[in-house]
Amino acid sequence: MRKFAKVLAATFSFVFLCSVFVSCGGGTDSSSDSGGESTSQATPEEVYYTVTYDADGGSLDGEASVQVEKGKSITLPSAEKQDFKLSGWYDGETLAGGAGESYTPSGDVTLKAHWESALPDYAVVNEARAIEYGKLIKELYWNSETKLSNLTPGGGVPFCWPFTEQLSMVNGILLTMDETHEDYEFFSNYLVELIEGIRHYRVKTVNMSDGESWENPDYFIAEFGENDGSANSYAIYNSGRNDGAVDSVSTGPDGIFFDDNVWVAKEFYYAYINLGDVKYLNESINILNWIVGEGYEETKGLNGIYWKWAAKFKFEDKAGGGGLDDNNHASLNACSSAPTAMMLVKLYNAMGDESLNGKFETLRTDYLAKAQNIYEFCYSVLRNPESGCLRDKIFLREGFESMTDQNQQIQLVDQQELAYNTGTFMTAGAELYNQAVAAGKDAVAEVYLGRNEQVAEDADRKFANTQVVEGQYSYGNHSWFTSFLLEGFIDLSDTVPACAEYIEHMRSSLDYAWNNNRAEDKLVSPAWIEGWDSFSDNGVNSEGNPRQILLQSANAHCYAMLARYYA
Repeated sequence: MRKFAKVLAATFSFVFLCSVFVSCGGGTDSSSDSGGESTSQATPEEVYYTVTYDADGGSLDGEASVQVEKGKSITLPSAEKQDFKLSGWYDGETLAGGAGESYTPSGDVTLKAHWESALPDYAVVNEARAIEYGKLIKELYWNSETKLSNLTPGGGVPFCWPFTEQLSMVNGILLTMDETHEDYEFFSNYLVELIEGIRHYRVKTVNMSDGESWENPDYFIAEFGENDGSANSYAIYNSGRNDGAVDSVSTGPDGIFFDDNVWVAKEFYYAYINLGDVKYLNESINILNWIVGEGYEETKGLNGIYWKWAAKFKFEDKAGGGGLDDNNHASLNACSSAPTAMMLVKLYNAMGDESLNGKFETLRTDYLAKAQNIYEFCYSVLRNPESGCLRDKIFLREGFESMTDQNQQIQLVDQQELAYNTGTFMTAGAELYNQAVAAGKDAVAEVYLGRNEQVAEDADRKFANTQVVEGQYSYGNHSWFTSFLLEGFIDLSDTVPACAEYIEHMRSSLDYAWNNNRAEDKLVSPAWIEGWDSFSDNGVNSEGNPRQILLQSANAHCYAMLARYYA
């Protein structure tokens, strides 16, 4: 028994020693793996997170994703995007940090770049320019005591058409501000003064060629700002003025133009929008009543507006040349037709205001129907199918009313294409599209939309010249013509995305003009890119002078339109 016990004890001791040896890393393999050091626990597994970068249209400086060991930090990368600057990397709505800053992820994450525009605030910049320019115009051209304007800073007398653009400028500036704006009172007072000034062109009586005064038992020249709700009340503005008193011009049809009057109507409409006084709406309606009542051609397919009241009745060849002159020959013109269609729809909408209690409901229906007819005339007859833009006018053949073939009715088509004709046509198309949508006429709206998209593309191609200064778009030297092109693009921009590019072309051109073609007197050249060298006429009494009120007010108006668009 003692011998067995000794053997058992020896065996137990051997097993115990072997156990100790093994647990301490004994053996060649174990000592090789551990470097000869002993441990009692396993090494924990390392954890990594994936950080992915979404540059949101920009270009990333580095890899699109990286692996980061748990608890470790990384440096956030930089990125670039044209016309923008990187404001930071965001995890959802939470800022992770900016480029070059340290970031420690707590799990897999996607960080998205947030961008801020690196461009100037075009709304702020152009509003400031418009306000500065508008005040300069008032200082150089306007007489607050007489309520009359000079044609140029040196003097001269503007006809109705150039005078009216001053109202357009001030209306455009007021549309960019509300009553709390520090300059609102200045420009609202300026507008009221200009309205009194335009009344120096308002007709009191019309003397016909036979020496008798114009009388039509169905119509009458209304008192300023009064309207009976029908088509009977007229307001008429003469091309020249009476410096002595308002609403007092006595003239003949030779001095009265339908296009001059539609520009006046446009500004009374916007005066109503800006100042809220219904007498301005009434006056605008009175003018359109006269334009439609006396200037609208009702022959099917020729539903345009005449240019000159007296020439409506004339069919004379140009003396000595055998050509035609719209001063002496009946013509339906784009410059009177397209803006009349535009204004008829604007007034159709305004007359539906509930505050007017249905006063103009019968008149509204006629306005819309005639707007549609005139627009179709512009599209089917005046529009050049090759360029897509409006031609200037058609001359009618004597006796056209009884002819059935349009080719016989039209004696000659004036092929000249001017930017303002296509611009007002675009605005008319925008107004008619919006009206069709509001009326639920989807098929009709689609027709207008297709035409609007096409004419905008055609107008940019036709009137934007890239051959003058590299990287710039030039638009000729008549800023008033061009201003309607800008207005047309802006009016279409809500539904024609390509207009954003066309407007940018024009914004860049106007920016160039402000920075490069502004003279010592602070006026900007009407040829925005080509500059003052485009003009050679500096006559005080000349409409060819680049400092004449029409062109200079149009410049300021364009800056106001850009301010409103970018706001």
